[in-house]
Amino acid sequence: AIVYANDLMAMAGLSLAVARGISVPGDLSVTGYDDTEIAAHLQPSLTTVTTDVVAWGRAAATRLLEMVDGREPSPVDLPPARLVVRASTGPAPRRP
Repeated sequence: AIVYANDLMAMAGLSLAVARGISVPGDLSVTGYDDTEIAAHLQPSLTTVTTDVVAWGRAAATRLLEMVDGREPSPVDLPPARLVVRASTGPAPRRP
């Protein structure tokens, strides 16, 4: 399996694997991160991790402004990331 840092890298890796005749997910599982809109429409569709990007961005901006103002950063309570399982992942192949 290959876990990429973002969906764009995962799409490139998925494309290369398929072009080289590697069965995805038969021989290789591929996972991205970001849950970009196109991820669900690839062949095979891309397993990915989704987050609330607006909440994460708001929290980052708030913390930055607090630090610039010399204040202690306030606690952050963000929704957890969620795995979106699609067709690009499967069980490890059984080898004799």
